[in-house]
Amino acid sequence: MQKFIEPVLDGIDSLLAWFSTELGQTTESWCDLETACDTNTLVARDGSLVSVIQVHGVTRLVGTEEFASIHTGLTESLRATLKRRGHVLQVCFSYDRAAVRAQIEDILAPAVATAQRLRLSLDDLFQERVDYLSQYCGHETLYFVLWTRPYSLTNEQLKRASADKTKQIRDNKIPPFINGQNIIAAIPDLRESHGSFVRSLVTDMTALNIHCTLMEVHAALAAVRREIDPEFTDREWRPILPGDKIPVREITTAAREISGVMWPPVARQIFPRDAEVMDLRTVRVGDRIYTPLFIDLFPQDVRPFMTLFSRTLPTHVPWRISYLIESGGLGALKFKSMMAAILSWTSAQNALVHDAVKMLGTIDTQADDAIVRLQVSLATWAPEGNIRLLRTRAAELAKAVEGWGSCEVSEVAGDTFAGYVSSLPAYSATSVATPSVAPLSDAVYMLPFARPASAWQAGAVLLRSPDGKPWPYQPGSAAQTTWIDLLYARPGSGKSVLSNSINLALCLSGGIQRLPRIAIIDIGPSSSGLISLVKDALPPEESHLAAYHRLRMTPDYAINPFDTQLGCRYPTAQERGFLVNFITLLATPIGAERPYDGVSDMAGLIVDELYKYLADDGKPHLYTNGIESLLDDILAEIGYVFDDKTTWWEVTDALFLAGFRHEAMLAQRYAMPLLPDAAAICRTQVVEDLYGQVKAPTGEPLIQAFGRMISGAVREYPVLSGVTKFDIGDARVVSLDLDEVAKSGGDAAERQTAVMYMLARYVLARHYYLTEDVLDDVPEAYREYHRKRITEIREDPKRIVYDEFHRTSRARAVREQVILDMREGRKWNVQIALISQSLEDFDSVMVEFGTSIFILDAGPEQAIRRSVEIFGLSDTARNALKTRVHGPREGGATFLAQFSTKSGINTQLLTSTLGPVELWAFSTTAEDARIRNQLYQTMGPAEARRVLARLFPNGSVKALIESRLANLRDQGTGDAKEAGVVDQLVAQVLDAWSKNPDVKSLVG
Repeated sequence: MQKFIEPVLDGIDSLLAWFSTELGQTTESWCDLETACDTNTLVARDGSLVSVIQVHGVTRLVGTEEFASIHTGLTESLRATLKRRGHVLQVCFSYDRAAVRAQIEDILAPAVATAQRLRLSLDDLFQERVDYLSQYCGHETLYFVLWTRPYSLTNEQLKRASADKTKQIRDNKIPPFINGQNIIAAIPDLRESHGSFVRSLVTDMTALNIHCTLMEVHAALAAVRREIDPEFTDREWRPILPGDKIPVREITTAAREISGVMWPPVARQIFPRDAEVMDLRTVRVGDRIYTPLFIDLFPQDVRPFMTLFSRTLPTHVPWRISYLIESGGLGALKFKSMMAAILSWTSAQNALVHDAVKMLGTIDTQADDAIVRLQVSLATWAPEGNIRLLRTRAAELAKAVEGWGSCEVSEVAGDTFAGYVSSLPAYSATSVATPSVAPLSDAVYMLPFARPASAWQAGAVLLRSPDGKPWPYQPGSAAQTTWIDLLYARPGSGKSVLSNSINLALCLSGGIQRLPRIAIIDIGPSSSGLISLVKDALPPEESHLAAYHRLRMTPDYAINPFDTQLGCRYPTAQERGFLVNFITLLATPIGAERPYDGVSDMAGLIVDELYKYLADDGKPHLYTNGIESLLDDILAEIGYVFDDKTTWWEVTDALFLAGFRHEAMLAQRYAMPLLPDAAAICRTQVVEDLYGQVKAPTGEPLIQAFGRMISGAVREYPVLSGVTKFDIGDARVVSLDLDEVAKSGGDAAERQTAVMYMLARYVLARHYYLTEDVLDDVPEAYREYHRKRITEIREDPKRIVYDEFHRTSRARAVREQVILDMREGRKWNVQIALISQSLEDFDSVMVEFGTSIFILDAGPEQAIRRSVEIFGLSDTARNALKTRVHGPREGGATFLAQFSTKSGINTQLLTSTLGPVELWAFSTTAEDARIRNQLYQTMGPAEARRVLARLFPNGSVKALIESRLANLRDQGTGDAKEAGVVDQLVAQVLDAWSKNPDVKSLVG
C-alpha cells in the first residue's frame, strides 16, 4: 500500500509548491536565477543569460567635459544592443554608512595580518582607523547587470531551441530537478549575443576610464546575498554551483527525483532567511525592515546622479537605487498610440499622445539614440523593530529624490515584497516600479557612473574621496610597474605626515615576511615619529630593526665610503660607480658645476689602484693588537695565532670562519682603503704615466689639483677621514638626519650638502643593489653567506626617501645618482620618493619618471599652470587644484594625486584623514616630539598615544605651548623658556593620568 501512497503524496507536494511559486508566496518564487553555465554567466529559470559587472568608478576627475564624454560613450555602447529586443540592463547602486566599518576592516585586513606576522604591536592604530574613518565614509556598491532574454531570438530559433532541449531530456532520460539547480536551463543560442553584449560594454567602459570588473559567478552571487542579508553573510561565503563539490543533503524518495545529489537551488542559497510583509509599506528581511520607493514620474529636466547623491549625503540615510532599462520601449506604447490615433477627434490630449509616440519613433529610427523602457526602484532600511526610524529615513529619501529635478515618488506597490525585490541587483529581471518610456541618452544621463575608483582593492594607506568613499592605496604593489613618488607643497601642508603614512604602509605590505628596507634621508626630525612608532611596536629583541640617527661632523660618526661587502677584496660594480662619482664630487672645485676634464676618468683609475694595492697579493694593512680590544679577546678565545706579518684580511677570514660575522665586519674595516689614501696614491707611477702631463685650468698639474682637493675634503669632512665608526647594524627602517651637516647657504655649504646626501645614500642603500652575479667575485668561504643574504634582499621591498630635496638643487652628482636609481629601480625592486616644496625642485627627467604624484598645496597661479602643463591635467583637475586642495584641517588634508598604473593614469582628488592617535605618532614639530617621547618612556607608546589623543585630539600641543609662552611674557617673567613649559605640560598630563587613566582633560 505504501508504494501507492508515496507517489500521491509527492504529487500533492509538487502541486502545492507550484501554487506557492506561481502566486509568489515564497522568497524563492521571486528569484529568477537558476544556475551557472560558465565562469562569468548565470542562467535564469526561463533560459535567460545573466552577467554582473562590478563598477568601481572612474579613474579621472569628472567635470562637465568628462561627464559629457562618458555619457556619450556609454550611450553609443548601449544603443546598438538596446535597439534590439530581448536585452535588459539593470544598474544598482547602494550606499550605507553603517556598513563602512566592515569595508574598512577588509581593506586593512592584509596590513593587520602583516603586523601580526611581524609582531608589530599596532592594534591601537588600526582600531582608530576603523573608528575614525567610519565617521567620514560610507560603503558604496555599483553593479551593472546584463540580461539577455529568450525573446531576443526569433520565433523559429525559440521553437528549435525548445525542441532540442525536449529531445535532450527524452534521449538522456533526464529526470526533473525539483529541489536542485536545473543545469540544462540555458538556451545555447543566446550565448553568442549575450557574450557580445558583455564584452562590448566592458571594453567600452574601460576605454572611457571606467574601472570595472566582470564578476565571476561565485563572487556575483555572494554580492547579491550581501545586498539581501549582509548580517547573515560572512565575507568568505561562496555559493555552491555546478563544478563545485556537492554537499551532503537530504535525499528524497520520490521516483526519478535526483535533487538530493544535485547542487542546491540558487534562490535558497542567496536568500538565507525568510521575509515577512508587515504592512503595505514595510517588509522585514532578516534583521532589517525595508521600505521600497518608486519613481512614478520623471522630470523633463533630467539631472545627473551626483545631484541626487549630494542631496542624500547630509541625511546619512542608507539607500539603494535600481534602474531597469529594457530594450523595445516603443512596444509598450503601440496599443496606446493606436487607440489615441483612433480617438484623436474626441480629445486634444489623445492627439498629443499620438504625436509624442511618433516623435519617440523618429528618435528611435533616425537619431543616434534608442527608445527604452525605464523603471526605477529605491529602498531604504532600518534595524528590525525601529519602525519610526524607517519612516523618517523613507521620508528623507523621498524628499531627496523629489528634489532631483522634481520627480514624483510613491511608496505604493501591489506587493511590498515585490517592491523590495525590484531594488535588488540580479535577483529578478522584472520590476513593479511604474514603467516609463525614454530616450536611452536620458536614462544613461541619470546613471551613477562618476564615482571615484582606486586601482587597489586593499592597502595600508586608506585615503578617501572628499565626499566619503574609501580609497585604498598600497605603495610598491603590482598595480604599478615602477614606484617613483614625487610629493611637493609649501611648508605646513602635510608632506611629512603623508610620507610617514606611505612608509608605514610599506612596512605593512600584505604578504611580506620581514620588515622592508627603508632608507630615509631627512633634514630635521620629520621621520623620527615613524621610526619611534615602528621601533616601539616591535618586540624588544627586534627594536634595533628601526633606527633614527642624527649625523654629526665628528670622527665619532666616521663613515668610510670605501668599505666593501663582508669578505670582498674589491667593490661591486655598483659600489665602484658610486665611489667614482663620490671622489669626482670631492675633486670638483667649490662653486663649479662640473669637475676639471679628466678627473672622472682619473678617479676610476685611483679607485682600482687603491683596492689592488691593499689586496692579499699587494700590500694589505697589517693587523695591530690593541686597536680593538673586543677583537683581541675573541682571537685569543678561538686560539688564533698571529705574528708581525698577519694582515687584517687574515683576521677577518679567521673570525668569519669561526662564526663571528659581526666581529669579522669590524676587523675588515681596518683592511679597507681610506680617503687620505686616495690623495697619496694619485702620485704613483701608474697615475703619473697617464695624467702627469695634464694641466688643470688653474695651470697646475691635474694630479696636484686632485690631491689638493682630496686633502681639503679630508680636512673639512672629519666623517670621511677615518675607519668607519658609525654603523646602522641590522636596521631595516633607518632615518639619517642630515640637518647638522647639510646646510644651505654659500658654495661651500652647497658642496657639503651634496657630499652628505651622497654619503647618506651610500650608507643606507648600498646593499639594495646586490645580485647573484656578484657571487662570482666573492671569496668562496663567503659565498653561501652572501647567497642567502642576497636572496632576502632581492625579495624585500626597498625604498629610498629624499626629504627636503630642494637642498640638492646645485648638487649635480646627487641628482645624477637619483636619476640612475629611478631608471634602474624596477629591476632591483627599489622605490624612490622625493619630497620638496615646489615642482621646480625636480629635474624634468625626474618628473617624467614619476609614477605617483602628490600635490598637497596648489601654490600661486604660475605654479598651478606649471603643474597642469607638466602632468597634462584637465581643466577639471586644474580647478580642483585651485579651489579644493588645502593643507591639514578638521577632517584631513585634501590633495591632488596622479598615479601611473598598469591600467592607465588615475587622477583623483583625495583626502588623507588621520585620527588623533596616528597624528600623534607621526607629528614632526619639536614640541610634539618632546612631549610624545617623554610620555612614551613613562606610559608606554600605545598608552601615551591614547592619552595624548584624548587630551589633544587635533594631534599637536604647539598652539597651547605658544599660548602659555605668550602668557608668561605678558606677566613679565623675563625670557619664557619653551623647555620649561613643555616639562610642565608633561607633568600635568602625568598627574591627570595617575588620578584617572581615562583622562579627558587636564582640568580637575
